[in-house]
Amino acid sequence: MIEWAYLNAEGAETGTSEPFDTQEAAESWFAENWQPLATGGTADVILRNTEDGVEVYKMSLAPE
Repeated sequence: MIEWAYLNAEGAETGTSEPFDTQEAAESWFAENWQPLATGGTADVILRNTEDGVEVYKMSLAPE
């Protein structure tokens, strides 16, 4: 399973998304839901594999 972890500006985890069967499904969900996360105080997100705890990648939600 794949999930998004939400991090605040200090780098502390503040929550996670629902689990997804594939990375593609997780990324599709994120494409539709990143704006409320960003405006709600999420500074960064981590896409991770929950089965082995491997971080796929980390991404900032800060404006460029």
